[in-house]
Amino acid sequence: MKITKNELSRALKVLGKVVCQTSPVELYRSIRFVGDECGIHAMATDGVETVSVKLEAFADRAIDFCVPFKELKEQIRSSRSEFMELSGEYLDFPEPDEPTADVLSVVLPANFGELIAQAAPIIDRSNPRRVLQGINLSSAGVTVTDGKQLLHLPTPLSLTRDVTIPFPAALLVAKVDEMGTLRTWSDLFLLEIGSFKWYGKLLEGQYPNWRGVIPRAEALNYSITLNDPAAVIDWVKNIPSQKPANGVELNVTPHGVTLVSCIQTEYQLSTAATVTGVTPRAVLTLDREILLRMLLQGYTTFKANSDGQMPVLACGGDGQYIAMPIRTIKTNPNYKEENKMEHENTPVVEQTGATVKSNDTGFAMNCEKGNAGNFEAATLCGNQRKITGVVLSQGTQRQVGTFDSGATTPVANPLDELGTAIEEFKLKIKAMLDESTVLSRKVKEVALSQKQKERDFIQARRAIERIRMVI
Repeated sequence: MKITKNELSRALKVLGKVVCQTSPVELYRSIRFVGDECGIHAMATDGVETVSVKLEAFADRAIDFCVPFKELKEQIRSSRSEFMELSGEYLDFPEPDEPTADVLSVVLPANFGELIAQAAPIIDRSNPRRVLQGINLSSAGVTVTDGKQLLHLPTPLSLTRDVTIPFPAALLVAKVDEMGTLRTWSDLFLLEIGSFKWYGKLLEGQYPNWRGVIPRAEALNYSITLNDPAAVIDWVKNIPSQKPANGVELNVTPHGVTLVSCIQTEYQLSTAATVTGVTPRAVLTLDREILLRMLLQGYTTFKANSDGQMPVLACGGDGQYIAMPIRTIKTNPNYKEENKMEHENTPVVEQTGATVKSNDTGFAMNCEKGNAGNFEAATLCGNQRKITGVVLSQGTQRQVGTFDSGATTPVANPLDELGTAIEEFKLKIKAMLDESTVLSRKVKEVALSQKQKERDFIQARRAIERIRMVI
């Protein structure tokens, strides 16, 4: 089989997202070339998913062989000719299951690849809920969420049930821009767009009720439209990235909006904006990464509730971008309590689906409302005190109720302490599992390296024996 270096490199970029180079199974770390004079396809599998792309290559007879992915990359680097001739050995490559009688076929629009590219950055691939690591497809369109933000891209799909496909790493690299088809049966799917084919298993589990997260239009009583989004994008990019919290305030002024970084309060930008509706009582604060992604995708209008107790709906792009705002609470150190009863009757703050953050300690507590999830347990640190489900800390921006920083710390609820301890234990277990995965991968790499050294030693010894025989 003859093929150009550029064509082979293009195919390996796509198939490399499926190949498992550290797998002990030779098939999973190899590329299969199959075809004849009419056309040749390159295929790769990891045992669960299979991806196939058509090649612009030539063969004078029917071929079916496999070549290790690493060997192909090495041939591309070492070859000095534009054309390459490939050959390999036959491996028993698993054939995808044929669709059953109850197969459901759906026509995909030409911009499906672009929609997937917009949705992919929101996916949290490390989310413990497997179903949230994929993309949900329904009759209403394409939907993704990580529990803190949600993007819905309306597009007509004739689906009778919702399906969730895995993270489309190979599809993103392929950058297809043609109409295609999606076939689903049982728990399997086959996606075909042009010469690109993707076969795999649908993600199990019920996807969150994202329709219940979208706020009602009448509840969003004011909106901010940025008149110069390009300047705002450049400004936001200069804010240093920080985990887990990096808020940006959008303060409404008589002349527009003033943006303030929560981690660098002296870093500000005043820009022209159109503000409609009521005057907001709470400052709208969004995460830097979410705000930047919204602006880059064309979402320049932000509809919110004046009390800051509801998700923010961003408009102007190809769909609906919904994000949980960051709600910051400021304590008043000058306030003095008159008696102990007033201190014990500290106002209860309701669950608002917000995120409470402290700029001094980098603390964050994520909260989700309704069907999207429940409050997640938080860890108290630094000078923070927990009161009625909300953490109050010195140096944050907004005040809710009153709190005497010099008073005796309230008695913690044992149930809350238990929840906090459980969440800390879960995080430690997850970290240990991640470390064990890394160690096992390194062990496999060392074993493969050792085998390669043994092969090199055997080849060198044979070469020396041949030289001795000649002498």
